[in-house]
Amino acid sequence: MKIKKILVFFIVIICLSLLSIYYPDKESFKKDYEKESCFVDRVIDGDTLICNNETIRLLGINTPEKKEYYYEEAKIFLQEVEGKEVRVLRDFDDLGKYKRKLRYVFYGDRMINIEILEQGFGFLFMAEGLKYEDKLILAEDYAKVNCNGLWKSGCLSEG
Repeated sequence: MKIKKILVFFIVIICLSLLSIYYPDKESFKKDYEKESCFVDRVIDGDTLICNNETIRLLGINTPEKKEYYYEEAKIFLQEVEGKEVRVLRDFDDLGKYKRKLRYVFYGDRMINIEILEQGFGFLFMAEGLKYEDKLILAEDYAKVNCNGLWKSGCLSEG
């Protein structure tokens, strides 16, 4: 009986050791994806749009919901790409919780996800480990330092 317990113990230790060596992490899933073109049919809100009849959720950001401050501003800002051709890029996760495609959205040489943060119309959301994590952080910091949008109320007025 005692030998059987010791044997099971060692098997568990060996399995855990192998699992720790071969278990995939986010780094192993990172790869360079290609940007894809799509036509923006309509904008749902400040961080969601319909592109080629598929729902796209802007990656790494969150914007206010209806009846919250800066909801309209974020939606109007994103509507700039409505009816236009954009390029979208995925990261390590393809779909979000609600089965929407998670994407960075590019219009010309602009990255819309970052611009929404810089304007203060949104905030970082689940950005850890993303390809553009550093740029997203810098964009939100820019909005905070410049008292833009959502960060306006936390700033001291001058004079």
